[in-house]
Amino acid sequence: MSLTKLDIDRYITTLRTNSKEFNNISDVQLSSMLENVISNINEVAYFWSTVCSDNKGTTKTPAEGEEWLGGPFAAVLATQYYIETLQSNDDLSLNSFNKEENSYKVFPNKFIEKITFPFIDAKVYFNKSMSFEDINKFRGFSRRFDIDPSITLVLGAGNFSSIPYLDVLYHLITRRSVILLKLNPVNEYLKPVFEKVFQNFIERGYVIITTGNIEESKYMATHAGVNHIHLTGSDKTFEEIVYGRELNDKEKKLKNISKVNTKPITSELGNVTPFIIHPGKWSTSDIKYQARKIVTGKLNNNGFNCIAAQVVVLPDGWGQTETLIKYIKFYMNKAKDRKAYYPDSIERLNKLEKDKSYERVNKLSCVTPHLTREIKAYNKYELDEVWSSALYFKKIEYSSPEDYSLKAIEYCNGELWGNLGVSVIMKHHRKKHNRHILENYIEKLNYGTVAINEWAAIGYIIPQLPWGGYPGNKDNDIQSGQSVVHNTFLFESPLKGVVDTKFRISRLIDPPWYITNRKSRRLFKNLTYFQINNSVINFLKVGFSALV
Repeated sequence: MSLTKLDIDRYITTLRTNSKEFNNISDVQLSSMLENVISNINEVAYFWSTVCSDNKGTTKTPAEGEEWLGGPFAAVLATQYYIETLQSNDDLSLNSFNKEENSYKVFPNKFIEKITFPFIDAKVYFNKSMSFEDINKFRGFSRRFDIDPSITLVLGAGNFSSIPYLDVLYHLITRRSVILLKLNPVNEYLKPVFEKVFQNFIERGYVIITTGNIEESKYMATHAGVNHIHLTGSDKTFEEIVYGRELNDKEKKLKNISKVNTKPITSELGNVTPFIIHPGKWSTSDIKYQARKIVTGKLNNNGFNCIAAQVVVLPDGWGQTETLIKYIKFYMNKAKDRKAYYPDSIERLNKLEKDKSYERVNKLSCVTPHLTREIKAYNKYELDEVWSSALYFKKIEYSSPEDYSLKAIEYCNGELWGNLGVSVIMKHHRKKHNRHILENYIEKLNYGTVAINEWAAIGYIIPQLPWGGYPGNKDNDIQSGQSVVHNTFLFESPLKGVVDTKFRISRLIDPPWYITNRKSRRLFKNLTYFQINNSVINFLKVGFSALV
């Protein structure tokens, strides 16, 4: 090992020495340190986004905007909201609480949010057994409980750069735990970025950042000095940590299985992400717009997202199903090929293509025309993330729009692996005649994030929403994981986050996060600096980059 066991022992000793001090840090002190973090992000933001785009092969292309949005912008936005929470002792607003839904509106809260993310609303839903008083009371974790000093091992994800940052931040704040961050080998180039960003935490011995491979990770995960583990990654990695091996289907149905690691572990582990297409009267322009949305959900970050679109659920017999499929393939083919930066991704695609049901639409993308039981290895498409730019279609027979919604819900809940996020595309969803169908989707889809008319990844960017799997996943059938991150209101027991937006946000231009928007690089760069400093000049730069 390049990183020795002695090195790891020394890191953990340092963290242990400083854990009591950090455990007793006040909200005021912590918020001050986080304000320093934002200043550091301001200094390193350009390098942060550039080093990511350089390693992913997207430098000086519109796709570089993804690295600004999913890197420094997401980091700054979340940090600002955490600071607001730490600096406020105010109760929740009853005006934002919907008693009938048992939901709390968390976005937008500010005028500027209505400008930067127009027509997007977000709520956090809670179990019906929780009252508003309960929701208001049970917030803050470390603010309400005496928590023993602890060390949290954060095993960072290798795809989007803000993931390890936000995972560290959440456990610093909620657990008052010092952090050993072990970066993924895929993006260990982020080490100098995070060392700069967390400089004041590192100098005080509250955070240590390291790299390493599987052997180093195993040693850290089993180290007696580590009290808690947080993993963003694969369910198979989770099983290796907890059970020492991957579990078979039979073992996943058992009540008890012997563990090799009994440490508390929280996790976010991905998803076979569905897009449910609800039948309605769509124009050709509508179809093209929604096709571009779906293709964005698939090809953003070249498909290496835990929330990447994988199965498009379609109404069988709907007059526009085949047209939608046609335009999805068209925009996939039109998209520029990306660097397959994740290990073995090309091999996975080549293996998929051997199934004769596939159609290769460009160098790095393929689709299957119709997901049926006759297709070889059918269940694999439903039970495994493809972790590549492959997309599948599933048609569902139905007798009415409501019947379709119930069957689509049953299919997604019962047949697809994971419960991280789901998207529902539905025209006129707020009309009175569709209200009960919309309520079906929101209430009955058992996912951590339900997005109406947008890719569920928008729930990741909105930091007030919890991000994680639907509650109730068992250790031996972990699905999308346990617990949540982000959640800047610090709700203790959120059920799900719900994003609601217009069927079409704009008829003039695609939203800037769409892969078809050619202005996203400059726009998200300027938006990041505006988020850090709300000056008039920075605001004008955002407006100019959006229009010109």
